[in-house]
Amino acid sequence: MLADERRVLRLGGVRNLRDVGGYPTTDARCTRWRTLYRSDCLDCLDAAGQAWLVQAGLRSVIDIRDDTEVAERPNVFAASREVAYRHFPLFRGPPPDDLEPDLRRGYRREVDMVGQELAALVAELVQPGRLPALVHCAAGKDRTGVVIAMILMAVGTDRWAIAEDYALSQVCLGPSYIAETRKWVVRQGWNWSTWEHTATRHLSGCSKRWRTLTSATAASRSTWLTMAWAQARSANCARR
Repeated sequence: MLADERRVLRLGGVRNLRDVGGYPTTDARCTRWRTLYRSDCLDCLDAAGQAWLVQAGLRSVIDIRDDTEVAERPNVFAASREVAYRHFPLFRGPPPDDLEPDLRRGYRREVDMVGQELAALVAELVQPGRLPALVHCAAGKDRTGVVIAMILMAVGTDRWAIAEDYALSQVCLGPSYIAETRKWVVRQGWNWSTWEHTATRHLSGCSKRWRTLTSATAASRSTWLTMAWAQARSANCARR
């Protein structure tokens, strides 16, 4: 499943670009290939990589980074005539200075904080002509991980598969991601010892934590999540 050669797209200028097709669903089907992609920032995606995605039928890019991130690292598809680019930030700015990262609760907290944005994003994706689509943030791991997990849950993907898809970022990003994250944290004026686990320790146990998150979320769907579930299922956007 994860080893499928179609899973990770080795295009120039990106490290964490993946197709989320081929995952088993609870009703004995699987998610469609070349329908939904997830990625890290596309600011360095080279011309050959851009051409590959266009030829693969990509119609939409959903950029969920905040305004500052977009200004610092513009998306290569922002002015494209072939692919519709949409800036759809989950958060309108960096986290507050007094926020203490706690990944034991962090993803559930994120879902609670940006639930309406998640529902609106799904509503955007299921509009006619939006798919195939690519969703990305900076590393393609946390914010993108939450969005993709919610969509995969909505179409009935096996929770083990969702967790394993998230964990694949560890392989794709590689050890250099930790060094880059450290530089970013220090540049914000934050204490690296407080944030270090967000780039290191959680990766080894992320499958278990994602299974916990998906179980908890499915057991207590709020109004916005119920809406997103209905939108994704009605569009049948990711199953065959």
